Amino acid sequence: MILVIGEALIDLIENRYQPGAFNAIVGGANANVALALARRGTKHQFLGRLSNDRFGKIIRERLESNQVSLEHSVSAPELTTLAVVSIDSQGVPSYSFYVNGTADWGWTPAELPTDVELENMHAKAIQFGCLTMAMAPGNAIIENWAGAHFAQNSLTISHDINMRPALGFDANTERERVERINSISHLIKASDEDIQWLYGLAEGADLDGIVEQWVGETDRVVLVTRGGEGTSIYRRGASGFARQDVPSRKINVVDTVGAGDTFCANLLGQLDDIDVLGENPFDRLANLSDADLRDIVYRSGVAASITCERAGCEPPTLAELSAVIAALD
Repeated sequence: MILVIGEALIDLIENRYQPGAFNAIVGGANANVALALARRGTKHQFLGRLSNDRFGKIIRERLESNQVSLEHSVSAPELTTLAVVSIDSQGVPSYSFYVNGTADWGWTPAELPTDVELENMHAKAIQFGCLTMAMAPGNAIIENWAGAHFAQNSLTISHDINMRPALGFDANTERERVERINSISHLIKASDEDIQWLYGLAEGADLDGIVEQWVGETDRVVLVTRGGEGTSIYRRGASGFARQDVPSRKINVVDTVGAGDTFCANLLGQLDDIDVLGENPFDRLANLSDADLRDIVYRSGVAASITCERAGCEPPTLAELSAVIAALD
């Protein structure tokens, strides 16, 4: 079972053709990962702090209608986090965020599963990242909790960096935070744009040296998504640090909402299928062949591409993914 911990928020999107009218769309990177896991039929739990307000009820309805497991989510008294997307007459979006004191960031140690509870859940992996690991005060609580499990070597920890510069974060502070969380993670996923922003690099800059530092002398696996150019896999093998590039499926993009979240869910789901997740995570990853990892990443990329062909975060089912891949062969 994969435990996903993090934000579930509302995107208020203005109707381009009816100024002042907004549609409430359930979002949040970690909620999207849980949704994608549910769509593919992977055992999971979503651990979120869901508000009791009307928006919180909309979030619950959306997730429950997609069979997202919420048994361990927290019923929170704070208001729901809002991201407001306004569209001008030319179709150009602008963003406003309402995040101060909202439900997603109020974690306490008592709200996180104990070792016994994780064992009773049969948890093999923790997935987190994005705003949940950037927003105080809850981010420090989760980081300490995850760090303890990393030290115990008890399950796989997967970190999706997924930066949100529009919220006004300081790049230097965020870089220190990301590197610290990377050091307690076994799997790391980032986009090339994430790394460029964190390290002040120009578009197209060489990222290999930075990722090599993330991997270090471990069996950590880092995946860098590059949009239409595919995904780069970084790991250390018998001959040292290496990169292999996996091409993407060519599509007509509707939007990219939830694409990276779908990628993460399908990556973890496939690793779970072949028993790569769980205790002694680095040993399990080291035993995964380059060819098998490449195939897993390719299938994860195809799943993400299907989401990009749809409006909003609508990940494919396992049957839908298999049908698309069969048509490509």
